[in-house]
Amino acid sequence: MKHFVRLRALWIALIAVLPAMAAHAEPADVYTVTGVKVQASGARPELARAKAVADGEAAALARLLRKLTLAEDHTRLPKPDAEAVRGAVRNFSVESENQQGDKYTASIAYRFDRDAVRAMLEGASVPFLETASPPLVVLPVWREEGKPMLWDDPNPWREAWMRHEPQDTLVEFARLRADLDDLKAISGEEAVAGNRDALNRIGNHYKAGLIAVAVGTLDKGQRRITVQLYDLANGRSSAVGTFPAGNDAAALDRAAAQIGRTIDAVWKKGAVAIEHNATVVRMRAPLQGLEHWIKIRQALQSMPQLRGLTTISMSPDEALIEIRFAGTPAELRRQLDQKGMAVTVEPTTAGAPETWVLKPPSTAIKETELPPTPGKADERPKNGAAPDKKTEPPKKP
Repeated sequence: MKHFVRLRALWIALIAVLPAMAAHAEPADVYTVTGVKVQASGARPELARAKAVADGEAAALARLLRKLTLAEDHTRLPKPDAEAVRGAVRNFSVESENQQGDKYTASIAYRFDRDAVRAMLEGASVPFLETASPPLVVLPVWREEGKPMLWDDPNPWREAWMRHEPQDTLVEFARLRADLDDLKAISGEEAVAGNRDALNRIGNHYKAGLIAVAVGTLDKGQRRITVQLYDLANGRSSAVGTFPAGNDAAALDRAAAQIGRTIDAVWKKGAVAIEHNATVVRMRAPLQGLEHWIKIRQALQSMPQLRGLTTISMSPDEALIEIRFAGTPAELRRQLDQKGMAVTVEPTTAGAPETWVLKPPSTAIKETELPPTPGKADERPKNGAAPDKKTEPPKKP
């Protein structure tokens, strides 16, 4: 009996720390600003370096605040003093540096304290985001003489986009590989037509939730690029705009930078609106052990629009959680269904919050959509045959 009590206590202790583990697994680079160029002079090398690092703190924070907020709110951004800026910096790392006499130049990455930055923006009543987008793939299609070319050469627009290095964006731009798998996933014709099957294939290849089809054309000696954005999670698409791209490689490079900034701005604007109207649902999850609970959490956290997961109560048989989802209840149901987690609505009493129930608990998770459990592999014999199933002894009552 004592052994059972100790095991039960250990099980509850383990599941209790999972939410904290998940919180620490959030992307840390949202509050990091890289590539900050600094320069200073001083009577001694260490003084020049210290001044350069201090000067870079304010520039890095200004870039971070602009990254987290909408362009129309940039005039209302807080302007903290030097002491507040210094207090918001968690640490920094030197990416490259050069010391020549009394002159010091460097490229520095600064990491900021989340709570300090949040307090600044909330104090200024400026809405902000602190979650990056799902990975986004840009498909740079070049249409010449009527034929849309994506992976074929020549495609000067694809070359320009692959040279582009996005900076200070919340949109997570996936880097194109242009490999054989890309060629098999989607063609230029399919991209221009917005073929959903092909878009889903390339999205799966990059584990992306967003696809931007950017079609470049040549009209009267001037290049133009038209961009359409597809959200694979909810099936929606929207026009981003048409951008001038000049008539040389430098103009295409400028167009790539402008398109990257515009896609980031469009996504942020939509995300802020969605966050403002986020769906909050209380959910009851029947459990069949610790591993089952871990799989449920993994499946929920893999949803691109999940914004929060709070554990309200926990027992070996059941978890009561609250989900904050950037979308409508119908979109949440659809994403849960895609993960193999069907839900029903639990009958409620007057004044009680609505509660969804995951069902059935034994088959609620699609194993193919989960990352492998660390340390476990598919023990398949070398001849390709399925492994023998082991029969567990019956449990003692």
